[in-house]
Amino acid sequence: MDKRIENHIIQQYYDNQSLYRSLKHDITDIIDNIITKNNIKISNFAIRIKTEDALRRKICLKHKYKDVNDITDIVACRIITLFESDIDVIYKLIKQNFDIVEYNDKRKKNYDDRIDFGYNSLHLLVKYNEARLNMIEYSDYRHIVFEIQIRTILQHSWAEVEHGLGYKSQYEIPKDIRRRLTRLSATLEILDEEFVNIRDDIEEYNRGIDHIEKVLKTDLNYNSLMTYYHDSPIMSELTQIICEQFNISVKEEPYIISELRVVKRFHNLGYMYVHELDEFIIENRDNIVNFAQSKLRFLEKNKYFNPYDIFVWVSLIMLLNQGVDDPENIISNEMFSIPSKNEVDKGIN
Repeated sequence: MDKRIENHIIQQYYDNQSLYRSLKHDITDIIDNIITKNNIKISNFAIRIKTEDALRRKICLKHKYKDVNDITDIVACRIITLFESDIDVIYKLIKQNFDIVEYNDKRKKNYDDRIDFGYNSLHLLVKYNEARLNMIEYSDYRHIVFEIQIRTILQHSWAEVEHGLGYKSQYEIPKDIRRRLTRLSATLEILDEEFVNIRDDIEEYNRGIDHIEKVLKTDLNYNSLMTYYHDSPIMSELTQIICEQFNISVKEEPYIISELRVVKRFHNLGYMYVHELDEFIIENRDNIVNFAQSKLRFLEKNKYFNPYDIFVWVSLIMLLNQGVDDPENIISNEMFSIPSKNEVDKGIN
């Protein structure tokens, strides 16, 4: 490699540092917006500017670069998805927002004797399209191509572990070990596919419990409990009564259901189906209202009410009715402790 060309490219690289930083910031904004507005859940999004040492190694190794703009991965980003099917979804969205210079799909589904599961990524070389380049804030990016790599979290984990093994190629690995890695690679590929199937099945399940009659017939789980809260007349009535009595507004924070393992508590108490929970809540309507009064009467003004607290209170009333202690001692916060019979004058038996 001609040293003068190498030094010329390195000088261009440093002259463009502010441009690369701006590009990195703008790419981050655009891709973050793409992912957020389309409700795509990802594991991670990262973007980096190549270091001088890495750039010099690439220049010396390739022997083909004459200008810094010939190098297409000085700015590069990686999107790590939860589900394999989202790779194609994100690709289509990127294609709508940028020009694709090169498309390299490394998701080899039919190759035998391979252990490169971690390299099943979709690699894209991308540049700003004319619509964006016509905007003054993006006009300086006209000659810059950057890299986008999209892979699943399992593919990424495999690549990281494989890198840690220290081999640059699968052909450097002893044959017996390569066979074991091939089997493991196939297993992880099946897992990636099965996660997609499970996600789709959950979505289908949720579509199937779209009204209260169907909800009542289902087993008690997180999704059915969420649907029950939104569709149940008794839950709507209890929420309205509590808000009116205490002149407070509703702020839904469903995380409490998982945080306090409410579904598991219901199961431990023998309530396995939604209709069983519904019957208990209807029978104990007044008890729940009295319980709410004992817990919310000390609220400061302008406090909000999390309606999912009702399910926590219901589980505590169940415990009190059965005369048992909380088997897991999950709820230690005073807000959710079981009141004494003196605190709730009547209604809780």
